[in-house]
Amino acid sequence: MVDIHTHILPNIDDGSQSVESSLSMVQQCVEQGVTDIVLTPHYRGEYKYDKQTAIDSFENFKLKVKEKGLDVNLYLGQEIFIEPDYKRQFKEDTFLTIANGKYVLIEFAYTGYIDAPEIVYEIIRLGYKPIIAHVERYDSIELKDVVEIKELGGYIQVNASSLVNMKIGKVHKKAKILLRCGLVDFVASDVHENRKNNLLKASKYVEKKFGKYIKDKLFTKNAKKIIEG
Repeated sequence: MVDIHTHILPNIDDGSQSVESSLSMVQQCVEQGVTDIVLTPHYRGEYKYDKQTAIDSFENFKLKVKEKGLDVNLYLGQEIFIEPDYKRQFKEDTFLTIANGKYVLIEFAYTGYIDAPEIVYEIIRLGYKPIIAHVERYDSIELKDVVEIKELGGYIQVNASSLVNMKIGKVHKKAKILLRCGLVDFVASDVHENRKNNLLKASKYVEKKFGKYIKDKLFTKNAKKIIEG
């Protein structure tokens, strides 16, 4: 499997507060059958750092993973919070793309109105390929908005935990509806050190409900296309 949304890179956001914790998270990924991981630290609020800081942290962590003998490929990106001046930030090349390609993982505020299709349209016009992170969490992004986003050329990511955790109510229900409607491009872990990695459990659920072909697309094949450009 390929995980395109993780908060494993240590000491750069709220994902992991130590190298040891990050290495443990990578170990868990490998044990679940993950072969490729995109490290996507938050870029928002107190976690605004220049690209070189993230790159240096990433290169150092890759060495630690190699020293630990963990057989996994690592790539760098960001989970970019969309602010009012996002167009200027994209024009100024502020952000890290996934695996140094054209794909960007974006997130929105959880409250208030979001014109997600318009934002996706503008980001595409600027030359990028936006992936909306955990789209099931946004109350203001409805099914019709997701359809429009896909028609515009945007991509949809759902969290593994949203598919398997019934306790989160409407988020769980929305994630399943999106999956049944064929609107999901990627399932990812969005793992943090204090958040369980449900990727393997979710992959088994999808295979049981929709078959191996869909499972392979959502957990491996689509993500590999991003990494390969």
